[in-house]
Amino acid sequence: MPTASGQTQPRDEGGALRGQRLAERLTRRSPGPAARAAIVAAFALSAALQILGVPFTSSFGTRTRFDMDVYRIGGQIWHQGLSLYADGSMPFTADGIWLPFTYPPFAALLFTPLGAIPLAVASIGISLVTAALLVYVTKLSLAVLDIGSPGNRWWLAIAASVATIWFNPFWMTLGFGQINVVLMAMIMIDVFVLHRAGGRRAQGVLIGIASAVKLTPLVFLGVFLVARRFRAVATGLAAFVGAAAIGWIWMPADSRTYWTDTLFHTARIGQPEGRINQNLNAAWLRVFGDAGSAAEVAWILTSVAATVLALAAVLAARPAEAFARGPMTGRVDALAITCAVAVWGLLVSPTTWAHHWVWCVPALLLCLTIGWRVDERRYRATYFGLAGTGVVIFAVGPFQLLPPIEHGWAAWQHLVGNAFTLWGVALLVALWRLPYRAPETTTVSATAA
Repeated sequence: MPTASGQTQPRDEGGALRGQRLAERLTRRSPGPAARAAIVAAFALSAALQILGVPFTSSFGTRTRFDMDVYRIGGQIWHQGLSLYADGSMPFTADGIWLPFTYPPFAALLFTPLGAIPLAVASIGISLVTAALLVYVTKLSLAVLDIGSPGNRWWLAIAASVATIWFNPFWMTLGFGQINVVLMAMIMIDVFVLHRAGGRRAQGVLIGIASAVKLTPLVFLGVFLVARRFRAVATGLAAFVGAAAIGWIWMPADSRTYWTDTLFHTARIGQPEGRINQNLNAAWLRVFGDAGSAAEVAWILTSVAATVLALAAVLAARPAEAFARGPMTGRVDALAITCAVAVWGLLVSPTTWAHHWVWCVPALLLCLTIGWRVDERRYRATYFGLAGTGVVIFAVGPFQLLPPIEHGWAAWQHLVGNAFTLWGVALLVALWRLPYRAPETTTVSATAA
């Protein structure tokens, strides 16, 4: 079938049969009681080590998370009638770290109840929620990809999460007490679960609310836009504006400060050239330095190129067909579009901390699925290659192995230190040049819930 690039791409014809056979084998091998107990025990151990720390290391016994502390402090400051964004308004965290409140005022309203909970309890609580939602997002991705059966996808997801919870974005999210996985789960539910007839009227609401807490989820309204789900786009924007309006009503002065000033000072979030910042902006800052205009010009030009590349990848997946009415099981192309939008947002954002790359799990599952199902050597080589390198990159976090003197990096260190960014670009290129093609007819047996 001709694509935008002029090539004829193979459909998932033989691959569909191969996928069905794989699903049948996985179903027949649904774990018994002993295997289930072992899977749960392995995940519980992995989660406990991540949440409570590894014995005989400096992490052992750590109960507090400084980002969770920032959330609590933000809610407390609002409750006390103080300013969220004034210089020096935020006190030091319990760990002795000073961090500004970088979220919209609506987020502070949501975080206010955390002030009534001890920091240690709130920290452990968000860690447990993160671990549970990692399993859920994995299970939902498996359903969308039609891997396994409704009866054993949970077990496959738990087994996979035994390993992925150790990936760099996830242990950082757990260690900091971040909400990245919570936001990812909200987006995945909005896109794939609410797609069903009973939830279509509400589609867009969760993305809108997530965007009012942390602006970046707004990019996922682009999924609905390319799929011509204009009602969902309008609903998402209305939810976002409504939540922001609630923040404005309760916190008018802080809202005025945030939306007219603080929002545009991205440098207050942290050092954009730091190695933990994994995006195009940071990559160029590390090359040219943080004071030169060359880095800004390079960032703008490559962001435009990344936008064109992401749009080409999305259109190659034929979004109108990918998000047609019906159950979302087997919608590999729909997950490809969602991952392309996620990676694009990560690449072009001025600040993309390594722990924001939690979308690596759906993306890696996507690569494995396409590589397995499409009967063509270049597809297998490309997507299995992306999956293999991605596992290494996101498990290791190569930027951590380099000295934090980014402006002095050698050429090879820039390649290693920007591995997340380069992998994201490679994924977009693959999705554009080698798009997945669904079979002409498929048998859908279950929904993606």
